[in-house]
Amino acid sequence: MKIYRFRTRTIRIIFLFIGFCFLLFVYMIRLFFLQIIQFEDWSTRSEQNHMSKRTLEVKRGAILDRNGNELAISVETYTLYVYTPETKSLEETANLLTPFLPLSKEQILEKIQKRRGYIPVQKNIEQPVAVKISALKIPGIILEENFRRVYPQNKLASNLIGFAGGDGTGLEGLELKFDKTLRGYPGIAVQGGVSYGEEGANGLKIIKNPAGGSNLILSIDSMIQHILETELAKMVEKYQPIDATAIVMDPYTGEVLGMACLPNYDPNKYADSAPDTHRNRPLVDFFEPGSCMKIFTAACGIMSGKINDSSHFFCAGHAEVMGKRIKCHGSHGSVDIYGAIAQSCNASMIQISTMLEPRQMYKLLHELGFGAPTEIEAPSETQGLLYPPSKWSGLSAASLSIGQEIAITGIQLVRAYSAIANGGWIMRPHLVKSIVSQNNDMKEDFEPEKLRKVFSDSLAEKLRRLLIGVVEHGTGEAARVEGYSVGGKTSTAQKANPAGGYYSEKVVTSFVGIVPGNKPRFVLFVAANEPKGEEKLLMGGKVAGPVFGIIADRILKYLRVPPEKPLSIDSLASGSLVASLPKLVEVKSTEKASSTKLVEKNSDKNSDKNSEKNSEKGSEKVSEKNSEKNSEKLADKNLDKNSEKKVAKTASSTRTITLEDFVPPDSTAKMAHQIKVVPDFTGLTLKEVASKARNLAIPVQLVGNGVAVEQAPKAGVSTNLAESVTVKFSPGGI
Repeated sequence: MKIYRFRTRTIRIIFLFIGFCFLLFVYMIRLFFLQIIQFEDWSTRSEQNHMSKRTLEVKRGAILDRNGNELAISVETYTLYVYTPETKSLEETANLLTPFLPLSKEQILEKIQKRRGYIPVQKNIEQPVAVKISALKIPGIILEENFRRVYPQNKLASNLIGFAGGDGTGLEGLELKFDKTLRGYPGIAVQGGVSYGEEGANGLKIIKNPAGGSNLILSIDSMIQHILETELAKMVEKYQPIDATAIVMDPYTGEVLGMACLPNYDPNKYADSAPDTHRNRPLVDFFEPGSCMKIFTAACGIMSGKINDSSHFFCAGHAEVMGKRIKCHGSHGSVDIYGAIAQSCNASMIQISTMLEPRQMYKLLHELGFGAPTEIEAPSETQGLLYPPSKWSGLSAASLSIGQEIAITGIQLVRAYSAIANGGWIMRPHLVKSIVSQNNDMKEDFEPEKLRKVFSDSLAEKLRRLLIGVVEHGTGEAARVEGYSVGGKTSTAQKANPAGGYYSEKVVTSFVGIVPGNKPRFVLFVAANEPKGEEKLLMGGKVAGPVFGIIADRILKYLRVPPEKPLSIDSLASGSLVASLPKLVEVKSTEKASSTKLVEKNSDKNSDKNSEKNSEKGSEKVSEKNSEKNSEKLADKNLDKNSEKKVAKTASSTRTITLEDFVPPDSTAKMAHQIKVVPDFTGLTLKEVASKARNLAIPVQLVGNGVAVEQAPKAGVSTNLAESVTVKFSPGGI
């Protein structure tokens, strides 16, 4: 029995020993895997348990206009953090921070006493305040640089630019469209549980440096944009429309020089604005265009060979189509194509539509880009509506010929008119001129892109002549610009009623045109949605036409485009821009008195007569004829009276005029001389110089045209030391 027990205990011990050795072996194998095989993995996990990973903000790229003016920028601000393991006393830290932060001591303590570690206390601290806090060298205080989006021009082009949110992400407009380009690449930093000493202050270690976003250079010109918004605001104040729109485009490149709409908003305070004001209406809102489409009906008729210069149409005040009477705004009688377009005759356009195959009209409208997005670099563009002939009714062709049964956007219309201006090419419109990296080592340019040719050169020229007729002796006379030819088309489009038919009192008034008409520099579109006022005055030529003329005039002056034709003395007296005149006589100061008398005498006899005649007829030819006749008469009289002194000299390229030519005969500007020091005229236009010199105590002679480049005597000289001032001009300002 004893042997049996001994054997049992021995066996137990042996089994226990074997089990212990096995467990020890397994433990050693496990340690081997943890310490050797899986060392990197567990080491990384350990670091992650003691470190927090953070994303470092990157400076968002700027948005600039074509001249480098800032439209959207990111300014440096700071976020203050408290790293509690390194603070000596939380109360002392709160006491030191209170004078610099918009927080009380209790509020700061409430934030930093809740938990330990890396605690944000205050965001958007301006740089001067951050410098003062940093100078205190408070233990555990970290100032992290970040950026806040600012729009220096406030409301300017706000609907186009859009805005970025508090986290720097684009939410509207170009900020949204080019968000990835502007945002760049953020950096990465880690924060350890203890200080890293030499590796970085307060345990902050940068793993990856941030890379700033690229800058966006727009095709927009801030001055042109300002002109658009200023004049639209005046129109809105006068007519109280729901909204108003204006677009300016370079027809040869497709670059949009200005795109404005009202109402707009301040992107610096986007949270305080209504969402409806954020909409970029020239690209998003579509409308039935009305009469501005008639030029394309005429183009289709000419292209098909159905009409020519000898074609005539009869307007009895209406047209009959499928038993339905479509009214015209007047009974125009027998008119040719020039008269039909100039008088915006519905009956004539409908007669042309009956000569055309539906497919012909649809093909041209489709090639002009209607019914499809322009693919401009902006979000949410609307493609409009253009139904194929298979969906047309018996009235569709007639309706399309006068701009109904089609919905378009402002940018589509401007692009189509640009084809008339540039010789027939449909261009891809551009809002972005280039993208440039922040260190300027990389650049991507957006080159002009011709998509297709829809008109021949000769047809485009003919269409421009048709449009010029609208402004010279048609419905667009209010859009005239003194000294320049303007070709354009008025439109008064009734708004469609969802219940059927059209509203009689709700209209969209617009004017779209080419400036100058003979040598185009830009295409301009102005529209007002549901203007208020007397019904007979709510027409495109009355509402949008005058605004078009003012905007075009201001842009031409800004671009320093020389006038195409001479201006009459009456026009000069009324304050119109002067940059091209008939040949006049250069008069020395010794003959100043005789020259003045002749000008005054000539003005007294002819100014009233000519101005009445010109206003009644509205003809630029009369103005030119009178200007040439009066100028030649003035020159001849001077030559006859003063030939013995040999001071008269004609010039073909240099024309000299005296200040009296700018002032009406009875103007007090000739008597109320107050300025006794010669001002600085350089850089000013002829009109600006004339206006500035009216109260000068001595005569001023203006030589040449364009921009003032030289004057004698120089600015600052007393008028007592000089008999006269001569200002020389150059078309290019050089």
